[in-house]
Amino acid sequence: MTADEALERLLEGNKRFVSGDLEHPRRDDERRAEQAEGQTPFAVILGCADSRVPPEIVFDQGIGDLFIVRVAGNTAADDVTLGSIEFAVSVLQCPLLFVLGHAQCGAVAAALRAMAEGTELGGYLGALTDPIRPAIRGVDGLDAGIAENVRRQVARLANVFPETHVVGARYDLHTGRVQLL
Repeated sequence: MTADEALERLLEGNKRFVSGDLEHPRRDDERRAEQAEGQTPFAVILGCADSRVPPEIVFDQGIGDLFIVRVAGNTAADDVTLGSIEFAVSVLQCPLLFVLGHAQCGAVAAALRAMAEGTELGGYLGALTDPIRPAIRGVDGLDAGIAENVRRQVARLANVFPETHVVGARYDLHTGRVQLL
């Protein structure tokens, strides 16, 4: 499958999700048995850990279709996240890397709040929001910060994985629609 075909498959699945006309493809015992012998994802999704944004459901895909890497704030800021993506790209030969941000992202909101207050978040939360801070400097509001964070992740990942097509998008919690950025 090409990157363009993978992207089209994701967007068609999202259209089904938005309309409520879900197919729930490849979610049966036959597919489970097939994938037990080796996974065959057609796309890597770097998404937020937010429980309201499950990629397999948002894109109406089945078992083994997507290689999901989820980190609050959808950032690829550490070696474990990058290693997971590298595995999908290099070993599993996924042609598409899709960065999925979403409306009302708590990680971006926390980074914006801390920056506005001139404070640092303690504990592990600081490590979570620090990679977001460059994206939110000078932006006007949460939605702009979310979009810029996705764009920066796309640019970074395209540089790290030049052999892979990288795209970014924003998921709307109210409509379920994924919009490319």
